Amino acid sequence: MRKVGTIIDNLRKGEKAPDRHENPYLKEALGLSDFLLTQNELHEKYASLFTDMTKPIVIEVGCYMGKTVLELVENNKDKNILGLDITYKRVVKAARKLKRNSSENGRIAICDGKSFLSEIVPDNSLLGICIFFPDPWPKDRHEKNRLLKSDFIKLLHAKLVPGGFFWFKTDHEPYFLETQKFVLSSGFTPDDANDSSPLAKPRNIRGDSYETAFQKLFTAKGVPFYQRVFLKH
Repeated sequence: MRKVGTIIDNLRKGEKAPDRHENPYLKEALGLSDFLLTQNELHEKYASLFTDMTKPIVIEVGCYMGKTVLELVENNKDKNILGLDITYKRVVKAARKLKRNSSENGRIAICDGKSFLSEIVPDNSLLGICIFFPDPWPKDRHEKNRLLKSDFIKLLHAKLVPGGFFWFKTDHEPYFLETQKFVLSSGFTPDDANDSSPLAKPRNIRGDSYETAFQKLFTAKGVPFYQRVFLKH
């Protein structure tokens, strides 16, 4: 599994970053330790990650700059929201927003989603998993690099509580159709209260339709996108 965040780990131990990694985002990460965790830190602290661990947890795999995480945090105070990404700049910018708002129910981690789910998260423990606009790897020779393959979707199913949701968005119709096939064969069912319209969202999530930065860009250009909410029963 991919391991990320080791430079932040080293900086927090008092070590220096390699010359090529001297940048303001890494330095800023040192002051964001309450909101930004590394993959190693998640292993150690996941059981006490949030102020109130009795609240159900929703994660976003590939949270980009944290726009959706912040909206989920603000609109769903009865839930804990964790955003994951693998890019230093993205996670620092996302954590910065949470710190500015003093968000007790929001955290960001620089962590590989597969590693997080397989190594850290107990089965039957998450209320929801959001994956919005992952790289579709549209060329046939690159299709093997897609995140949402059958084995990964079965992993998502295992980590959700009964009644938990998987919320998926993409601008790539073949990827949407392939993923939907894998999802339905892995024990999920479509949320009957939703369809694939732009307004679809999980019924137990408050707030608007959570338009991501990519979604906003595609909409402005007239590019269609596809989404669906699936439930574990």
